[in-house]
Amino acid sequence: MRTACRASVFGLLATTVPLLATGNGEPVRRTGLAADGGQTCTQCHNQLAPPVNQGPGRIIINANSYTPGVKQNMTVQVSDIQALRWGFQLTARVASDETKQAGSFTANENIRVLCDSAGEAPCSGQIEFATHRSTSSSGGAAGIRTFVLEWTPPGRDVGQVIFYGAGLAANNDGTANGDRTYTGSFRIGSAGCAFTNPPFVTSVTNGASFQPGISSNALITINGSLFAKLGDSYQASKNDLLNARLLPSDLACVAVEIGGRRAPIWYVQNDQINAQAPNVDGIGPIQTVVILNPGLPNELRSAPALTQIQPFSPAFFTYPRSTSIAGRNASNANALLADSAVVAGGVFAKPGDIVTLYGTGFGLTNPVYAPSEFSTGPASLQQPVTVTIGGIVLAAADVLYAGLSPDAPGFYQFNLRVPLSTPDGAIPVSIRIGAIQTQASVTIPVKR
Repeated sequence: MRTACRASVFGLLATTVPLLATGNGEPVRRTGLAADGGQTCTQCHNQLAPPVNQGPGRIIINANSYTPGVKQNMTVQVSDIQALRWGFQLTARVASDETKQAGSFTANENIRVLCDSAGEAPCSGQIEFATHRSTSSSGGAAGIRTFVLEWTPPGRDVGQVIFYGAGLAANNDGTANGDRTYTGSFRIGSAGCAFTNPPFVTSVTNGASFQPGISSNALITINGSLFAKLGDSYQASKNDLLNARLLPSDLACVAVEIGGRRAPIWYVQNDQINAQAPNVDGIGPIQTVVILNPGLPNELRSAPALTQIQPFSPAFFTYPRSTSIAGRNASNANALLADSAVVAGGVFAKPGDIVTLYGTGFGLTNPVYAPSEFSTGPASLQQPVTVTIGGIVLAAADVLYAGLSPDAPGFYQFNLRVPLSTPDGAIPVSIRIGAIQTQASVTIPVKR
């Protein structure tokens, strides 16, 4: 199943004193990590309790060496012969800079994942804290409890990773009296990239319309097989960016070359890669190659696939399983522009509203941004466009902006005023640049 190119790349609850056991794992930054202030569970469970690591128990953290972008199960075990109820908090950091998040945790029925600033996962590259849910704070044999977590390593080799954790061993008397806190850490290294079978490429298409024909800097989708382990996927987060602002050219042990030039990548699964086309010369057929274990002695390359390069490849992104253009209604609190039957919470546009629509493949901007670069301010298209809504060609004054969006490299946005004469219904929209037009039969919902 095709996955649309992703458009986005990237608090503590109030409590009262005294604090007793928090069955939901809050607040965050309680793993004992010095870079986070060194606090532990004792900041809450401190009534008549011994100091940290004073007692007959311990916390044991265990994980395997990581392969970039490949999920693994790991464990946190808390033990104390006098305990009946359990809790923990765990964070993963890059060993060379312990202020940086390493990978991400997956929430499930037993595990919560809290974001550093506020809220729960997905944390979009923020510091994360995996912790217990209230329902998983009991159970296990008296004296020991093992929590199983799913952790996805960073998409690139960041060297060693350190897990810091605090475990709470409670006596289940309903107070903090006698509860014990244990801290520990566990360090792992990278196992490198170890694909053993070469990949296959079946098609290279526009990442929004999935139609043949791509252009420089456009977002693209590569279909095939053996790009990742079946069932695994990886999407770049802000922690994978180079110099905090550039998409990487290798991700989850995968790289792509188009015309011999590396393409920035932001999503990988077994049968699909979402990337950005590099700057390529000329037009016509060009070779695309997917590379596994890039730059290593065990590097594996696919057979070249011919890709058609054209001056522009304009296309709108649409919501999954629909022909409704992905966008927002700037005149209605910037809500998602969609029929609520297509997207929960979506809103219609009214005639006269300003809407923002998203697409790719519209060519160079002023200023120019190279492939992989996020725009940092307005970057309008160099070439003029013709926008049509419901058969009406918009006047220049009704095209308020046409250029790059700051959300991702190669991702464009168009701020448009819906004509006052637009009727109700699913209204077709098209944009022409040069001699090429966006895909047919895509619409926005309008209701007076």
